[in-house]
Amino acid sequence: MIKFANEQTRLLVRDMWKECFGDTDEFLDILFQYKYKDENTLLYFDGDKVVASLQMLPYTITFYGQRIPFAYLAGLCTLPEYRNKGYMPLLIHKAHRIMADRNIPLAILIPAEDWLYHYYERFGYEQVFETGTEPIYPIQKILETYPDLHDAYQAYDAIYKDKDFCVQKDFDDFMSIVKEQKMEGFPTKCNLPGMARIIDPETLLNLYAGENADKTFSVKIKNACDSHSYSSVFRITDGFVKCGGQNNFDIETDFRFLCRLLFGYKTNQLSEPYKSLFAEHHPIMNQMLE
Repeated sequence: MIKFANEQTRLLVRDMWKECFGDTDEFLDILFQYKYKDENTLLYFDGDKVVASLQMLPYTITFYGQRIPFAYLAGLCTLPEYRNKGYMPLLIHKAHRIMADRNIPLAILIPAEDWLYHYYERFGYEQVFETGTEPIYPIQKILETYPDLHDAYQAYDAIYKDKDFCVQKDFDDFMSIVKEQKMEGFPTKCNLPGMARIIDPETLLNLYAGENADKTFSVKIKNACDSHSYSSVFRITDGFVKCGGQNNFDIETDFRFLCRLLFGYKTNQLSEPYKSLFAEHHPIMNQMLE
């Protein structure tokens, strides 16, 4: 049985996170102060025992010049003795349905280990973020230059707010980053690798179309990685998207490949017509309460 967390189960979520990931109480204090919400936390019950959980943390990303919400899936964990029973897939599918109901068009996550990239591909996730090769501008330098935290946030935000395909942070996010980095002694940070998953293709295609008014084509999208199948054709023309028929289309894709195309992730390595239709971009994600 899947339920949202509540005041009575909140401590169980924290204890499960600590047991599965080994994070310190200091880190968990920051997470639960700034990002955790009961209504964004799903629990799987085996009988009356909470055995698995995940969190859908709210963030925004700039996508074709517009800030849109996404859910950052974090804390996906199952107690050791309850693993390999199919509980986590049920939670992930449920999370996708909740995002759709809440009009959240995109999910993003960072696999904790390399083998998990293949695991999350089963659920429609595609890598679109890469590990940075250069350190990002240090938070410590910003704080030294701007002792007032609101001024420091404005300086921090100025680095990223105009970058497209970049995860954005509000003031509370910035405060959580500052506290975490102080706790860690301000280590060097780089951009993070990660995966994204389309929840609402029409919304994302509309954003693409608005920035690519010169593009005209039809795309058929098929998806079978959730509990229900999906198939639809969209016509992109004159900066707008319209639903089309099922038989006439120029390209065909699933959710994973469409995610790569829309993010412009290494699209210059693709064949035509993909690399002409979808320009290459360099998505950015960093400082996600690591």
